[in-house]
Amino acid sequence: MKIEYGKQIELEELIKLNTIDIFLCANNHEDRSLSLYNKLKSHLTIRKSYAFCYEKDFLNINAGELQGILVSDYYEIIDLLDKLLINLEPKSSINIVIDYSCMTKSWYYTIILFLKNRNINFSSINSYFSYTPALFVKPKPPKPNKEIGPLPGKYSIPTDKPKALIVGLGYEKNKAEGIIEHLEPKTSYLFYTSPASDPEFVQIVEDNNKILLEERGNNVIKYPFDNLLYLEKKLTNLCDQLSNEYSIIIAPLGPKPFTFISIMLSVKYNNIDIWRVGSGTDINRYNYKPLENENYIICNVLFEKN
Repeated sequence: MKIEYGKQIELEELIKLNTIDIFLCANNHEDRSLSLYNKLKSHLTIRKSYAFCYEKDFLNINAGELQGILVSDYYEIIDLLDKLLINLEPKSSINIVIDYSCMTKSWYYTIILFLKNRNINFSSINSYFSYTPALFVKPKPPKPNKEIGPLPGKYSIPTDKPKALIVGLGYEKNKAEGIIEHLEPKTSYLFYTSPASDPEFVQIVEDNNKILLEERGNNVIKYPFDNLLYLEKKLTNLCDQLSNEYSIIIAPLGPKPFTFISIMLSVKYNNIDIWRVGSGTDINRYNYKPLENENYIICNVLFEKN
């Protein structure tokens, strides 16, 4: 499949579909995990709906026809998608909604790679990737960095060029420093969201990354948290400038819409890889609650047969 276009849409446009063939999300300890599903199920028909869970405690879901599935490896997501698409009735186009608000990076990266690379018996797939912004929660003390490396599924950075690293800053300390020290790039750029849904988030990002921001000077790019087109243009322009001279690595440490746009670029352009920084199973857990106005950041991506 090829990516024909991507565009940001409002919730009302998604509701107008009337029917969703497949709905995918993740269920965990966060209050926002089923926000989009609960919003949509009363407005349209959802034929198949699944919530990925990384713990058995979250499998029992009291939310209509939504079925919980325990996921321990990204290959299990590929197997599920294969079975779902094979069993759909033949037609020219299907609608898939992916709520990645509570998914791990590797989960929605796997879904995007699947839609791009699988030979699927549909002329087109209308995919809708949605993120539910959350009320601000102060960061906890950072956990040690135990995992630094590329996301599974695609790794193409050549060794004959110096590295250029693009970091999407989160608000926990030491994450950005960790990957910069690990990769030792020849040049690096920092992205962070400003304005954000809460100004306190911006302030903590700036405070916890103060030295890095001061050192990078002009290599710092701000973007509004809810404008995917602006972010995509900034990232694309920067990658175009760097591609001839550097191997490009993007490390999206937060927020998740930055990760989503970074992944879409890496799928579209072969010379971009996505790396993660993690604390293994010993992670900080936050109970993110959806914004009171139930705002959703939705991107419609059309995949068409080559």
